[in-house]
Amino acid sequence: MRLPPNYGSITKLKGNRRRPYMVRITTGKVIDFDKKTAYNKQTVLGYYATRKEAMQALAEYNAAPYNLDRTRVTVGEIWEQIKGKVDVSPDRMKKYESNFRRYIDPIADKRIADVKAGTLQDLIDSIPFGYSVQAITRAVLNHIYTFAAQNDIIPQNYVDFVRIEPAEVKIERSLYTPQEVSLLWTEADRPQIALTLLLLYEGARIKELRDMPKNAVDLTENTLDIREGKNAQSARKIPIHDRVRPLVVDAMKTKGDRLFDLSKNQYDYFVRENLSHKPYDTRHTFASKANEIGLPKLSIQRIMGHKPESVLEQAYIHLSMDELREAINRIEY
Repeated sequence: MRLPPNYGSITKLKGNRRRPYMVRITTGKVIDFDKKTAYNKQTVLGYYATRKEAMQALAEYNAAPYNLDRTRVTVGEIWEQIKGKVDVSPDRMKKYESNFRRYIDPIADKRIADVKAGTLQDLIDSIPFGYSVQAITRAVLNHIYTFAAQNDIIPQNYVDFVRIEPAEVKIERSLYTPQEVSLLWTEADRPQIALTLLLLYEGARIKELRDMPKNAVDLTENTLDIREGKNAQSARKIPIHDRVRPLVVDAMKTKGDRLFDLSKNQYDYFVRENLSHKPYDTRHTFASKANEIGLPKLSIQRIMGHKPESVLEQAYIHLSMDELREAINRIEY
């Protein structure tokens, strides 16, 4: 495909290269007064694994040209360029943006080539709020430095050398016992209890079911359509467990657009005060029961919205809804 004039060029380099497609941008004219000729001055935008990636990079540059001088590009400039393409949920991106303003801003105007592992480690160590905030900071920096390394702005990702101390205090989880689940069924007409039972039998995250709109429920196909989540794997359809289907049917008859009219604070308080559990004990109980009865690991990951470990599992192994339905209906307490 022929590119428009002054749009840039894509050249496939010879040899066995990991990123063979070189993208160049016209950045001015070079005039030879002796020969009375002129030619375009080109600057390398980056190197890419496929022509599709190269075309996308070229299109993005032409839509919003940015500084190509790799010796001058700053940490903040890269973040502004890539943040719209980071594959996380909207809630997670809000945390990333807040974290950048609070903790990464001191280096935002510095050239990324000058901010190496030692400076990054000092930045992480200076955060006073412990492991979780340090981990988010490191995740944001990793997105920035991965992009910079992939586009030859820096020779390597310096974040790989940054270490954070693991959390010293671990949250103790208390799994629901069969006796507790039996007691829940005696009060299943209460919305807080119904939601708890759904979580125990569906293995979903609390937010996924608590905020689920009724139009995401298909009682004909018996599925729940989880449309948003913390990562790409979170958006999924899961079968409705036969045991809790009557609870879903009843919830669909209530007023409002959501399956459960409960706020986070309302539900979390109820669980702690009335059930003597932590809210996420339901998900841990589901995962432990699934492992105990020997459900296939990939089925558990698909139902719970976890990212499979291998490329084979991620891209090439597909499970039908019937297979997932057979797996989830084996969960009994």
